[in-house]
Amino acid sequence: MTSDNLHVVVADDDAMARLGYKTILECAGHKVLVAQDGEEATRMVEKGGVDVLLLDIIMPRKEGLETLLDLKRRFPQLVVVVMSAGGIRTEFDFLSVAVKLGADRTLHKPFGQQELIALVGEFKPRAQTGH
Repeated sequence: MTSDNLHVVVADDDAMARLGYKTILECAGHKVLVAQDGEEATRMVEKGGVDVLLLDIIMPRKEGLETLLDLKRRFPQLVVVVMSAGGIRTEFDFLSVAVKLGADRTLHKPFGQQELIALVGEFKPRAQTGH
């Protein structure tokens, strides 16, 4: 891994999506851990060393917006990219709400692998940013 490679946590309740995002980001040289919900993602972030959290909104147990609020309050330097395809009530814009709650960036599902790689590549490892 080069100095630009990131430690990424992918939190999504869809097992196939987790595997897909993990594979894409690992092929781009990043170290990737996966979480099936916000509770698991929170535990991973609390252990330290996470540069970027890719966070789905609609998940069981601890959903994405709750996780975003909790982690940004406690770890303001953590980069959080919120992902969503919408939800049951499609007129509600989850991604706009996520930005207002502190998300650094958003991704509307479905998105392409090049879009994911480019977005994650915009960020630097914490050691290079001084956090």
